[in-house]
Amino acid sequence: MQSPTDRIKPYAQLRAFKKGANIFFQGEAPRRGVMVADGVVRSYTITTSGEERTIAFFTKDDILPLSWLMETTTTSLFYYEAVSDVRTFQFTRDDFKEHVLGNQETLMALFSTLSRDHTAAMLRINGLEQSRAEEKVAFTLYYLVFRYGAKIGNDTLHTIGITLRHATIASLVGLSRESTTKILGNLQKQGIIDYKSGTYRVNKELLEGHIGEDAFRDVIS
Repeated sequence: MQSPTDRIKPYAQLRAFKKGANIFFQGEAPRRGVMVADGVVRSYTITTSGEERTIAFFTKDDILPLSWLMETTTTSLFYYEAVSDVRTFQFTRDDFKEHVLGNQETLMALFSTLSRDHTAAMLRINGLEQSRAEEKVAFTLYYLVFRYGAKIGNDTLHTIGITLRHATIASLVGLSRESTTKILGNLQKQGIIDYKSGTYRVNKELLEGHIGEDAFRDVIS
């Protein structure tokens, strides 16, 4: 199955962004779409009180802003910022329509990716709906493992492939950094997570036991 990356690369221009640079601004009408070649991009919004709220992260082969490319919106719904140094493939909306949406094989590959993202979004919403702060953080870690995790030698240990500061996780769940730090410390004491320099390792089995969601055991391969 030919991936959207393989189809769009011959028609794209390579552009690099330094860490901290904005790729799109909220309300901007993009001129080109972007596919992440390497690095991490964060989408976020700013509350009326001036606080940033992280919406999602985008890594290799992710396409953005997809709502604009699909003509669901006329502007970018969020800010998109390079979390690390990022390289992107940039392409026109017409090329996206012709070479990705217009090819059945590539369209099915894109649909498979969107199905994964939809499942991740449901897990994220489930985390935000929890009433207790510790459950919000635990379910959000589960979402991060599903969307950005990779196994470490077996089915139990996973590493999250994004550098995550306590403030970043706090922004994901809408809690203060101090409360989030305390909760993460408690989870670490229980052996559910381990983190160093923003790199997290998660014991998936212990995390599932902690959140009490047996129904999710087959979600993460």
